[in-house]
Amino acid sequence: MTTETQAQGLLEELRNEGLKITGPRSLVIEHVSKREDNFTAEELALELAAIGRATVYRTVKLLLEHGLICRVILSDGSVCYRVSHKAHHHHLVCVSCGATEDVHLSDVEAVLNGVREATDYELLGHRIEVYGICPACKASGRTVDTSGFDHHHHQSLR
Repeated sequence: MTTETQAQGLLEELRNEGLKITGPRSLVIEHVSKREDNFTAEELALELAAIGRATVYRTVKLLLEHGLICRVILSDGSVCYRVSHKAHHHHLVCVSCGATEDVHLSDVEAVLNGVREATDYELLGHRIEVYGICPACKASGRTVDTSGFDHHHHQSLR
């Protein structure tokens, strides 16, 4: 899928939901659709300085609300975004270089059913970020301090 068709796809989906696509808004969407990597709203605002910070931030919020981009929480607790490929997925995040990839975890539903039954909660959603060291960082011998990670249960974001 070329970035052109990806941008068209994002614009199309927003139009289908009855949203007005202004010129500045479509420029932000086009720019976002070309991004293969993680980005922050701040980075977009700087790259698209001509458009105006408020419009960029509002458009990011809109894309997030409509599931066209997804939020990634890095191991230091900071938040960035990436283009979403629709199907429900989780993120694998390298704690060394920050690279992120989507991962599908098939057993999560079973775990959530267990949580639902054990607590009688009505579950509304979940987000799972899995932190590790990517093959490139491992191969280059780049190390990171992993002492803050509880390998058995979860990583508390400081």
